[in-house]
Amino acid sequence: MKSRKIQSIQINFFLILISSAYLGISISFGDIYLFHISLILLILTTFIKLRNNSYKIRIDILNKKYIPTFLFFFIWYLISLFWTIDILLGMKYIFYIFCGMMILFSVVKYASTIKRFNNVFRVLGIIVLIEIILALLESFTSFRLPISSYSSHAVLFGKEPVNYSKLDNLLSLSKLTPPTGFNWNTNDFAIRMVIVLPFFLCSKRVGLKIFGILCITTLIVMTASRAAFIALILIFTLYLVLIKKNIPTLILIWFSSIGLFFSIAQLQESSNPRINELANSAEALGLYFSGNIDVGGSLKWRRELIENGLHAFGETYGIGLGAGGSAANQEFVGAVDGRFISMHNFWIEILVEGGLLILVCLIIWYSGIISKLFFISKNKKNSKIKYYCESLFLAMLGFVPAAIAASSTIYFFPMWIMIGLSIAIIQIFYNQKDVLSEPPLQ
Repeated sequence: MKSRKIQSIQINFFLILISSAYLGISISFGDIYLFHISLILLILTTFIKLRNNSYKIRIDILNKKYIPTFLFFFIWYLISLFWTIDILLGMKYIFYIFCGMMILFSVVKYASTIKRFNNVFRVLGIIVLIEIILALLESFTSFRLPISSYSSHAVLFGKEPVNYSKLDNLLSLSKLTPPTGFNWNTNDFAIRMVIVLPFFLCSKRVGLKIFGILCITTLIVMTASRAAFIALILIFTLYLVLIKKNIPTLILIWFSSIGLFFSIAQLQESSNPRINELANSAEALGLYFSGNIDVGGSLKWRRELIENGLHAFGETYGIGLGAGGSAANQEFVGAVDGRFISMHNFWIEILVEGGLLILVCLIIWYSGIISKLFFISKNKKNSKIKYYCESLFLAMLGFVPAAIAASSTIYFFPMWIMIGLSIAIIQIFYNQKDVLSEPPLQ
């Protein structure tokens, strides 16, 4: 009876951990998140369960597809501590990967059946809807969540707010306030919305689909994130070409968009000041997303960060700088623009720190998950699984360009949730009996 009670508590903590991971920094003080507390409690319940089972360890999670490859990545980064530039930064990076690994394992372990997968989806769905509403309020009203880099109340939670006037963002030149949602900055929020968008786009509920598309498109534009905007276009294009197979509609949308921007451009000489302002704003936005306007030198210092990282990587003969090596190297040569040491390009960061072997393995691993999701999405036997696979397929692809927006996504928890859900739904598909039954969580 006691063992069953502990197991029930552990199951609940898996779901709490996943939920707190999505909430991330929104419930935190300083560097301590609700997620960290949830993780400690989950580890404690796991040790209690092990003690009651005479310390008999079951590592069936290792039998799950794609998990062994990820463990190889983690072990490689652990070994890289022997040659990393700064051991403290290396240990910090290992901690980030460990947190991500625990999120991924928790999702795969808990969402092992379609029933539990639905539970995760419902809980996260509610949180996402709340975040979207709050982000819309942040965009068009004076409302601002307290834990945001633009909130004056951030100091009450152990954070240091940024100077809004020095924001490297096109919207800093206007009276509009970019949203952050449950994040510290706009770029992280934009990536979240990129991951979430496909779940609205692939929904069979027309009202929900329209609501999600309009809201998320608006919010991504409000963040003025180039990478997220590119991901947005990629997701819409792939949805129409690969999911709906509706190329004529795609062509119509492209021509309509081009015609709209051309028409707006013709209004720049309008005598009506409001129309003139709208036309000039639309032109400025287009130039910004195309890279012809570089507010705050964002593109310039990103290029410099990449050049510094690749130069240091070249001297390692392809083995990489090791865990935390990119930031340590940048500290050594001097922070770019006096403040930036993170790579600000996740895929280059993997190459620079993990080395060529890890990057190639990651590409194969990540591509394997994507291709499997696409293959399963073509199966019409189970509409729920089909919907999840379509959505995750688009989310995983959209994340590729979107990940460039953040300083680093290694500590970006929604990424780990996304990958965990992808692996979990693949496992469910290939174990169809789990769709009808729910085995106890071991």
